[in-house]
Amino acid sequence: MTKNKIFFSILWVLVFVGLMYFAIQLWNSWNNSTSKKAAPGDFQVWILEDNVSSFKEFTDTFTSKYPAYANQNIVIESFSDLDAYYNSLTSAFLQWIWPDIFVLPNTEESIFENQISVLSPTLVSPNDFRLSFKPVFWQDLIISDPDDATQEYLKGVPAWYEALWLYYNRKYFLRPSDLTTWEDILLEVNTIAERYTDIIPVALWNGSWVCHAVAIISAFLALEDASSLKATTSNQSRQALSIYTAFGQKDGDNRYNIISAPFLNDTDIEFFTQWDVAAMIWYPRDLLAIDDIWYQSTLLYATPFPTYAWKEAISSIKYNYFVINNQSSKSSMASDFMTYIASSEGQKKYNEIFPYYLPADVALEAELLEKKILPKYNIIYKNFIDQTATQISFDYGDTRLYEDGLKIILDQSSGYDSLFESLKSYVTCTSTKQTTLLNLSSPCK
Repeated sequence: MTKNKIFFSILWVLVFVGLMYFAIQLWNSWNNSTSKKAAPGDFQVWILEDNVSSFKEFTDTFTSKYPAYANQNIVIESFSDLDAYYNSLTSAFLQWIWPDIFVLPNTEESIFENQISVLSPTLVSPNDFRLSFKPVFWQDLIISDPDDATQEYLKGVPAWYEALWLYYNRKYFLRPSDLTTWEDILLEVNTIAERYTDIIPVALWNGSWVCHAVAIISAFLALEDASSLKATTSNQSRQALSIYTAFGQKDGDNRYNIISAPFLNDTDIEFFTQWDVAAMIWYPRDLLAIDDIWYQSTLLYATPFPTYAWKEAISSIKYNYFVINNQSSKSSMASDFMTYIASSEGQKKYNEIFPYYLPADVALEAELLEKKILPKYNIIYKNFIDQTATQISFDYGDTRLYEDGLKIILDQSSGYDSLFESLKSYVTCTSTKQTTLLNLSSPCK
């Protein structure tokens, strides 16, 4: 065999080995990134929105603290959509392949609450929980025994919460330190409208293009002393909707329809990062989305959701809480997992992994107040936490129906009050049926 033939033979072998190695790595990468159906004996945790690989870091820390579970396979499923999550939960329970731990949102009385197992006071004492966590959590999550009101239990444990805040471009605001009330905002809006005629002062109005329109309306309802959709009076909803829509132009569309025509997929965050909007209302985690698009760090500021100057501050918050499935075959591990989440160490670890959430633990909040959420921006936790505000969970009734319906209402040009009352009636009727199983044959209108 000539030297050239030997050379090319070796070259082809190397190329073949390289291709095989690449194919194997590609297969392993695909196999590792593809969700696998849980096998019998696996410990399952189902979550909403959070990243699976990041949450795995949390479960790895848990097993390192509880070595008895070091060899236990933990399967994590994460859902970005509440509809898909609820449908999957329903299917899992019907097929008896349920998760051992799952989460429920605080924005409604879930139909899955009958599926949870309360925590024994010996694991997490309700009194200790009151001392460690902010009042809104123990008001929501501590329940009494129906047969003995003196006996209390914890139905779930939060690891974080979110509260709306106002992101704003420092360039457009003359008095950025005075943006604590809606009266302050209105003064600034009038000034911005005079100085920058092509800028939308605050990204409010159309439901389709304001990503958190539903949460914003609910926050305004909370400022009107409403704690749930069902209990909201027509006067409270009228006032909340009028404040929200007051920031649009007199023609009622706040120019979103005009600006967005060439960019039909753009929302308030695209307008904000393009400097077409001076301020928008989002959650702390949305700082990641802003950073992905890019924003000049020296001009990006934030402040808690403004209140009314003439009354005490009320803040509507959002969170998911972890619960134990009462059908879990791994109840001991599930209980230990919940105990770890409720501990100060578990709360701190969760915040380290997911720093864009606000801490549920009182001591941790005090520790983090002056810390930046992302190193690049001069935005600290204190910017998003109004320590004078009373925090509440606003009950949507049925989160999916309420969100979908309210977005449609906010895209209309008029008739908000009557449309909201119709939506309230329909959502309240539907959610009551789902939780009580009464009057099932009567249609909700």
